[in-house]
Amino acid sequence: MDATKAMSPIEARIRERHATIHALLAQGHGIREIARELHIGGNTVRRNARAAVPDQLLTGRRQPRPSQLDPYKPHLDKRWTEGHTNAIQLHAELQTLGYRGSYQIISDYLRPRRRRRIRVVPPAPPGNPPGHRLDDATPRAPGRRGT
Repeated sequence: MDATKAMSPIEARIRERHATIHALLAQGHGIREIARELHIGGNTVRRNARAAVPDQLLTGRRQPRPSQLDPYKPHLDKRWTEGHTNAIQLHAELQTLGYRGSYQIISDYLRPRRRRRIRVVPPAPPGNPPGHRLDDATPRAPGRRGT
């Protein structure tokens, strides 16, 4: 498999921009001139110029920031699978365990689980299908329509 096909479009753009900036620097162009020519910020040009290889620009992009909820996520997951889905109650529980974060952080963490829950729709009651009136089956005098 070709290496360019395996990388994301963002990674490909970063690598291409890095190569272009280094080529222009090698030709003797200044940072401000490169920034104007490529329609990018001067700090972007400087950051690319400082990086010897494009991989230095890509480090740290895949690591999510640690959350103050991280130590409590196993407890939340366990309580969720037990059927406790009220975020206000779960927030109160976590506070007794030492959690100092907000309710909103817990709510945001639980939101995808709420969307994944399968909502069971009960079957329709027996009788006439929707859109049919109950009195459609009653006999009427000829020529009269129901009201």
